[in-house]
Amino acid sequence: MHGVRVSRWSLAYFVVALLSLLMAELLLMLGVSDPMSAVSAGWTLVAVHLTTIGWASMLLLGALQQFVPVLTTKDLASQRASGITWATMTAGLLLLLSGFLALPGGALAGGRWLLPVGGSLIVIGVVVALGNLGTTLYRAWPWALPVWFIVTGLGFLLLTVLLGLTFAISLTDPDWMSPNVAAELFGRGLVAHVVGGIAGWLTLTAMGVAYKLLSMFTLAPEHRGWWGRLAYGLTAVGLGDIWVNQWRVVTTAATAGWILAVGGITVYLLDMMRLYRARKRRSMELNARMARGALVALAVLVALGTWARVTHQWGRWALPLIFLGLYGWIGGLGLTQLYKIIPFLTWLESFGKKLGKQRTPRVQDLVNEARDAPAYALYFVAVLMATLALAFHWVWVFRAAMGFALVATADIARALWRVRHPRRSKRSGVSSTVPRLD
Repeated sequence: MHGVRVSRWSLAYFVVALLSLLMAELLLMLGVSDPMSAVSAGWTLVAVHLTTIGWASMLLLGALQQFVPVLTTKDLASQRASGITWATMTAGLLLLLSGFLALPGGALAGGRWLLPVGGSLIVIGVVVALGNLGTTLYRAWPWALPVWFIVTGLGFLLLTVLLGLTFAISLTDPDWMSPNVAAELFGRGLVAHVVGGIAGWLTLTAMGVAYKLLSMFTLAPEHRGWWGRLAYGLTAVGLGDIWVNQWRVVTTAATAGWILAVGGITVYLLDMMRLYRARKRRSMELNARMARGALVALAVLVALGTWARVTHQWGRWALPLIFLGLYGWIGGLGLTQLYKIIPFLTWLESFGKKLGKQRTPRVQDLVNEARDAPAYALYFVAVLMATLALAFHWVWVFRAAMGFALVATADIARALWRVRHPRRSKRSGVSSTVPRLD
């Protein structure tokens, strides 16, 4: 940690993220949110944004509050700004979700104004986060490879939330723009919104975070050489090309962007294989072992996406691929790394200052890997089942799979809760999670 202070707000972000994921899985399991029948329905939009903003974005922003200082060896510019981002984005998410339920056929009436208000708060939170993280990063120039992934991802985040606010205003006031402009916005603009959010913000940032975390936790070499630079360059340029040309009728340029992005992610996956093989920690901990499931999900996503585009079956596979990206790749990576991040932060808070002065437990002593491993296996199997169910329109299989995913996520959340709130023996008052050292 190089003397960097522990973030006061990261755990608050993680709490919102986990609660959002659990709620999204519950809605999908119950069929309240049904992406197979009406993607644009209010409750479906609720589940989508619980997943993208509540779960994935809050997770990554929370991680960056601690991760950026670790990368730069500089303290976060402002802990207060971190709290402001958390408060505005949490409030904005709640208002945005309420606004979706005020759309035609929704559960609320007369509350469409909540959409632009919620969207504005989210934009404010993102701008504050960019200023806070950007100031910290500015002090640490020149940047390491993972920082380039993160900075590019944050740029896509700003584009995504600004475009989302435009959607929110348009849904509130349909006469705000001409019919032709509205048609373009909800056609090409919607694709740009998805590409910028899932591929640009979430995927690029997750790639950079995974490079650092998996290198650190497996004791693998952090310098990635030309492999890492090539992975970043191809992916970033390709996704930027896709986003820009989505607004233009330039099919050749957009195709070139897809080729570059697929090539970049493929290089990244090959480099991650090299990272695992070069690790010094031969016996991997649970977070590193299970993170391979997320990388496999990304590989399947790239392979299926390429096949669907070449065979012109994108319409059929778009929804399953988006789901696999959100739950298999981003969700799987997030859940696996939280299993190390939260114990690590807890260990720093409880034992960091005691290191070298008295006996302290190891970070892995704060968890029970044998007890918690089945939950991760169940989660990845459930995501695979749900992806296939979406592809073949198996409604009840999808709902059952989301039930399994909910059970797995709840069990993982339980394990993480126990790290922060260990049970104590009634006789000795000593935690049953942390071994007694006296």
